[in-house]
Amino acid sequence: MTERDTGTGYEPVRYHELTKHSPASVRSGTHRIDWMDQPQQFKSYLTLRPLPLPTRSADTGFPAMRAVAGGLGEPRPLDLAELTRILVLSAGVRRTRTEPGGRTVHLRTYACAGALYPIEVYLACGKIEGLEAGLYHYSPLDDTLRLLRPGDPRPYLMRAGGDRPSLGAAPATVILTGIPWRTNWKYRARGYRHLYWDSGMILANLLALAASGGHSSEVVLGFVDDELDTLLGIDGRNEMSICMVPLGYGAGTTAQVVPAPSPAPPVSHPIAKISFRQREYDEVIEAHLQTGIRSPAEARFWQQDPYPNAVPFPAGVAFTGIEKTIRRRGSKRRFTHEPILKEELEGLIAHSTYDLACDWGLGLTQVGFIANAVEDLEPGAYAAVWNLEQIALGNLRDKAAFLCLEQDLGGDSAATLFLLSDLQDAAFNLGPRSYRAAQLNAGIVAGRMYLCAYACGFGATGLTFYDDEVKKFFQTEAEPMLVVAVGH
Repeated sequence: MTERDTGTGYEPVRYHELTKHSPASVRSGTHRIDWMDQPQQFKSYLTLRPLPLPTRSADTGFPAMRAVAGGLGEPRPLDLAELTRILVLSAGVRRTRTEPGGRTVHLRTYACAGALYPIEVYLACGKIEGLEAGLYHYSPLDDTLRLLRPGDPRPYLMRAGGDRPSLGAAPATVILTGIPWRTNWKYRARGYRHLYWDSGMILANLLALAASGGHSSEVVLGFVDDELDTLLGIDGRNEMSICMVPLGYGAGTTAQVVPAPSPAPPVSHPIAKISFRQREYDEVIEAHLQTGIRSPAEARFWQQDPYPNAVPFPAGVAFTGIEKTIRRRGSKRRFTHEPILKEELEGLIAHSTYDLACDWGLGLTQVGFIANAVEDLEPGAYAAVWNLEQIALGNLRDKAAFLCLEQDLGGDSAATLFLLSDLQDAAFNLGPRSYRAAQLNAGIVAGRMYLCAYACGFGATGLTFYDDEVKKFFQTEAEPMLVVAVGH
């Protein structure tokens, strides 16, 4: 890519149009879920020895909403115990239940549609206290690491990431990948969106936990896909690299390692099949390829500096510690009609959308919402810009439920928040890779909203939606990315 793509007719927009929900598409759907072939929740290496994680560091107790917005706590040593706190609370198993029929479901610390958990977590580090330099896979089922590559992998990360300084200065980098079949099994080609939503939910935890321990972090989406895939030993089709998060690189970052002169040699370890019949969706593969980056120079061209926030750091309205908040978090299946406070809703929006450290720079997520029961706020629909902008007034519970794929939760909530992104504008500024950024940005904002809701003492749930009906209702060209309903 030598110049910005205008976004006109490019593949990600075509994919997005093909995977929209409408009342007609939902009613005419013929997809039948094969429950006998449901994918396994966890990736299992057959020959690698597990390295048990130690007891994690004590809780920081740092206020959750301040951590969500990136406020830094007292600096802690980034040793194995501290990395364990971050990994386990970001993506570990929170509780286990047995469903009718005897199937065991392991519920994690982040929200995921259908509890399908398509995201895998890797750790790349130089030598740190308690752990040798290497590339590791994190297994949340038994809280262990498995060594995929010995030796410092950071030179390869720097090369794949276009010499991004944070990747060479950070003692450790967390890498997320997605296994599309785990979510396509139920949601078909639309499941590609879920890879970025679910990654965003993990990142909301991860970034807040890093901040609570005083560790700088940023989300790096600009990397050479093939090179990072090869480093991890994945194929880019059945498992895809999503993003990297360097941790603890400090202010005024100077890389401590130099980029590798060539990509990493291939590595392969046998893994267990996740289901009997695994299907690829052409729409997913095409969209992923069309948003790919093919050289370190292209990665450098795509990356931006973090975009400075134009608003002051938001004042906190709740003081629950971040670790306690994550442990309490769930996805609610019923709301009362009890109202929340206007200041709680405003605080939730301000903290969730504030100052995301990332390499796409621009804030890509807009927020519109329907207020059903918010004290001191007239029921109706609003756009959350600098101030609340009225779109429609009155009781819109039925409309909110309809927009949310006719699910009662959208109408029973105190407020239902629609996260939108102008895909054409993003493509003009950032090129095709912006489609991944828009979906991931929305996932992070949604995950932050979950955390803020639980920090304030109420609950949240994520919902799917009728794409074009949402656009029409909010009178916008921006596309809905995600919906989060909040309330008691």
